[in-house]
Amino acid sequence: MTTQIFSGLPASPGIGLGHTYIYRPRTLLPQLLGPEDAQAAPQEEWERFLEARAQVDQELVRLAERADAMVAEIFLVHREILHDKTLSQAVRRHIQAGLHATAATQQAIVELAQSLAELGDEYFASRSADVRDVGQRLLAHLSKDSRAHALAHLPRNTVLIAEELTAFDITHLSPDHVVGIGLLNSAPTAHTAILARSLGLPMVCGLSPEVLQLPFGRLAILDGIQGRLFVDPDQETLESYQDTRDRLRRFRVRAEEHAQEPAITLDRIPVPVQVNINNRQDLLTASGSGADGVGLLRTEYLLRDRDALPDAQEQLAAYLEVARHFPNRPLTVRLLDLGGDKPLAFLPVPQEPNPFLGLRGIRYLLHHPEILRTQLEALVRLAVEAPVSQVRILIPMVSKVSEVRRTLAALAEMPRAQELRRSGRLRLGVLVEVPSAAVLADKLAPLVDFLSIGTNDLAQYMLAADRSNSAVAALASAMDPSVLRVMAQTVQAGQVHEIPVAICGEFASDPSVVPLLLGLGIGELSVVAPAVALVKHAVRQTHVAQARRLAEQALRCARAQEVHRLLERIRAQQ
Repeated sequence: MTTQIFSGLPASPGIGLGHTYIYRPRTLLPQLLGPEDAQAAPQEEWERFLEARAQVDQELVRLAERADAMVAEIFLVHREILHDKTLSQAVRRHIQAGLHATAATQQAIVELAQSLAELGDEYFASRSADVRDVGQRLLAHLSKDSRAHALAHLPRNTVLIAEELTAFDITHLSPDHVVGIGLLNSAPTAHTAILARSLGLPMVCGLSPEVLQLPFGRLAILDGIQGRLFVDPDQETLESYQDTRDRLRRFRVRAEEHAQEPAITLDRIPVPVQVNINNRQDLLTASGSGADGVGLLRTEYLLRDRDALPDAQEQLAAYLEVARHFPNRPLTVRLLDLGGDKPLAFLPVPQEPNPFLGLRGIRYLLHHPEILRTQLEALVRLAVEAPVSQVRILIPMVSKVSEVRRTLAALAEMPRAQELRRSGRLRLGVLVEVPSAAVLADKLAPLVDFLSIGTNDLAQYMLAADRSNSAVAALASAMDPSVLRVMAQTVQAGQVHEIPVAICGEFASDPSVVPLLLGLGIGELSVVAPAVALVKHAVRQTHVAQARRLAEQALRCARAQEVHRLLERIRAQQ
């Protein structure tokens, strides 16, 4: 039997060996009121919808609490859609017109998703997929849809192939049964890919439509590292991939065995590997991960399900809870990244046509100085009381030098702040995630004590591609040479002014890119908790002098694909 090979984009690393399962879900279409529903009372149907909405809300809260930062953000966006007045008003209108709750919800979801998809603005158009996802969850509760049950009970060793999967679909998969996912649509930066990585499921996207015509149950290999799907592989290919899969498993076992040990390169350069924390669940996972400290504490989790901003004492208590898990290690706390696409019920956030480019991050805090002062007060007190070696304050979404100067002025008003900063107990840094910050890194570096690169936003702003929009998300790759060049520029500014440069974006959580990052001169890595051991192990296998040559080659590349091939050659030699 001839081997069929399909090429796509690697979206979640790993090797899946199993059998094909072609998944064709039913299309979400409105079902009008039937004769058997003629006596349905509008008020009863509206209450059914409200009950389903409450159940979905609880479900999304649970998913967010158990998830890492990137995944939690997805479910928080879905909660906002769930409670959007436009959706609930449309459902009520259709119920009043004679539809039962299920059909009314279907109709409202289809209309809202279609209206968003038809907008000229890419950001709002990309939200249509999220609306459909929320609709799936509502309908699953309203109609007792069997779709979730079917996904949870797929055969063992399934290589799942579909045109597209939603976040709803991914959260109902069993990692014990599914060994890999192949999709026609989606992108490496899409919600589906982020969720697959969080579950450790290899995934390839961008496959050709022919894969949907494959028979069920064919032997298949899904290569989430190089982005390929092999169907009916020959014996040589099968054995080669079995060896690769086993090698990756051994890599993970060795990494876990040495997770608590320092990460030191082959040429004896220590590299701190810290952890990103988004919520209390992350904290529990991170505390035993072997992390050398906290490289990014996202403080927005303090505001979830609250009707008022926590005062300085409440914030201090929350930060101390984190600090106690990392005694004598650094704790990096990002100032509240509010506004734009992260509205909160009790904070004044304007409606903006493009929230990613709006009043958010440090811009928002400087417009609301009382919020900034309260958090700075808590963080200065943290530097006095916490058992950590150092408290680092990280300024989000910096685009201008003046924003840093104004933050410094606000910090200087806090009692003991200057003394603590001079002693090294308190540090102030810039999160480089806007291209202008990278370009101005040589002007920012003299003002602060460290720089940290946020690759998620830096890539999407650099390439003008919304990473949540499946139509363009593949463009927003941190592997693109343009992004690598501004990262190198940032590192150079740090070296000239003798301050450390870290990376805290999702990019750093991929062990395969560690040689490239170290070659660029990154001195600290902050990653999601499950990746700490793997990234530490990758550091120990890296020779920095050789990594510098790799980085020089990568910076000369013209396309992200060329950088991928460079890293593949490195992996093949290991």
